[in-house]
Amino acid sequence: MENARKLAQKKADLAPKQIEAWRTFSRTVFQEGALDEKSKQLIAVAVAHVTQCPYCIRAHTPQAMRKGATKEEIMEAIWVAAAGRASGAYTHASIAVDAMEGNAEAGLYPTSTPEMARKKADLALKQVEAWRPFSNAVFTAGALDEKTKQLIALAISHVTQCANCIKGHTKTAQLKGASNEQMMEAIWVAAEMRAGAAYAHASIAMEEMEKFS
Repeated sequence: MENARKLAQKKADLAPKQIEAWRTFSRTVFQEGALDEKSKQLIAVAVAHVTQCPYCIRAHTPQAMRKGATKEEIMEAIWVAAAGRASGAYTHASIAVDAMEGNAEAGLYPTSTPEMARKKADLALKQVEAWRPFSNAVFTAGALDEKTKQLIALAISHVTQCANCIKGHTKTAQLKGASNEQMMEAIWVAAEMRAGAAYAHASIAMEEMEKFS
């Protein structure tokens, strides 16, 4: 623990202006606003599983619990992250199908149509049939309500950078009662977590730097 504190201080000393600005940004993002602090920490835990940052997972899991999240709520948030990663991959299969058909120059993101959905499904029907009940189970209300799950999914989709996922979860979050302010705060949590994961992993770079000092 002492070594970890020393390493954190060394990181801060190498870029003091940036770390101070970062800390102010982070505090602002996680303050209660349109979303309460518990919801923000649940989003953070889920996003940390997409950025695959062990530092972030270890930091935000106990913070979520301190803000009142149960173990069941945390695990359901993590499952939303898992579904979001899979959804982002499958959604982008439209680009692969378009390329398979020789339409790679038609546009970066093919238009989402029922025909494209059918083409994707026909190429791997068993997997799609298994995916649908999994996705339904993830997004059905349980320990977490559907609105919170959609807000988590919206944040996740900004980390997976899935344009169609962003559009879909924005619409669904609205239908489940999320305000524009709540959705934007969820997105800012995603942004903070992406930056945080990069900075947290600077510990690895520091360890390598120390070999040359």
